[in-house]
Amino acid sequence: MATTVSNTTFSNVYKDDFKDSDNYHRILFNSGKALQARELTQMQTIIQKEVARFGRNIFKEGAPIEPGGITVNNLVEYIKLDTTEFSVSDVTNLIGLEFTVSAPDPAIKFQVIKADAATGSDPATLYVKYTDTQAGTASSTPVRVGNSQVFTSGSVTLKSAVTGASGTGTEASIAGGSFFVKEHFVFANPQTIRLSKYSNTPNADIGFKIVEDIVTVDDDNALYDNQGDTPNLAAPGADRYRIKL
Repeated sequence: MATTVSNTTFSNVYKDDFKDSDNYHRILFNSGKALQARELTQMQTIIQKEVARFGRNIFKEGAPIEPGGITVNNLVEYIKLDTTEFSVSDVTNLIGLEFTVSAPDPAIKFQVIKADAATGSDPATLYVKYTDTQAGTASSTPVRVGNSQVFTSGSVTLKSAVTGASGTGTEASIAGGSFFVKEHFVFANPQTIRLSKYSNTPNADIGFKIVEDIVTVDDDNALYDNQGDTPNLAAPGADRYRIKL
């Protein structure tokens, strides 16, 4: 398991004794002197400090660089399931299927985009995109699957919850991008979190959890020597400092 970074990890474990007050800006290698591991690490620190000073002058901590924008979608359509009559072993197997309501409003159709298994008091829930609502009754309220309605897709038959069967929830998403964090330009993978399963007016703060750790060959075989077709387990490589958002 990767080791969490502390205030003394670099100085104690990797002997990186860099200090701004020393005013060192280069490590000058010459013949006749053995190379020190700390010199290789400190060389990176010197360069990174230059990048950090420039970055702080341009960006605030946490600033998105490319593109990294956060979007909030409070129109995520959900359908709660009543599994007392029609059960399903794994709701994630329903993703991608298109269902047709068979009673009492035939021809309303929806496609399953995501699915959550039952947890606590929350029933199994489908997150859907309506593909055909022409059979619905025109009104100021959006056409949705109603309470205790049966719908089918091929041999799969399901039923909506008795009460509060459908509505809209809220998700927050970011595209893949870079952020200025901990004096580095850190890449974040595309991510989506569910702020509220069944409400389109949640009260929540959205942000990143910053995880700093040290990755070794015990955590990732890719850090062994990769000159051959497979990693050479007799030649471990250097550790890696990692920042994840």
